[in-house]
Amino acid sequence: MSHANEVSGKCTRNTRQKRLILDCLTEHSGEHITAEGILGELKAKRHLVGKATVYRYLKQLESEGQIKRYSIAEGVCACYQYIGPNSSCNEHYHLVCSRCGGVTHIESDIIKRFVKAVRQSDGFAIDERKMVFYGICKSCVGI
Repeated sequence: MSHANEVSGKCTRNTRQKRLILDCLTEHSGEHITAEGILGELKAKRHLVGKATVYRYLKQLESEGQIKRYSIAEGVCACYQYIGPNSSCNEHYHLVCSRCGGVTHIESDIIKRFVKAVRQSDGFAIDERKMVFYGICKSCVGI
């Protein structure tokens, strides 16, 4: 049975398939998982959810700010991290390695001061939930 909810100004339906996708993401909370990984997890549990449904719902969750999407490199599948509506994940930043795809969480007072300075000087509010820094991790650099 599905119910209608008001989310982000539009009516959406909470289907069983969406619940299964969200459950999978929350089970991997704090980790990064691809859409194909979600499909694999659901299939292993004998839950049939269509690929298009997974991608549509991931897009919806991203627009609602409940997940973060990381595009590691061109031609490589994006990965997702469940952060929820009130997650502490919004209080730190992500470093994504363009070679291996590894994601590192960091806290940085320098970045926080930069975000605040931009807002004060230019009136531009940076969405820190979407801030991701790309580069090469120390393992790939060989340090």
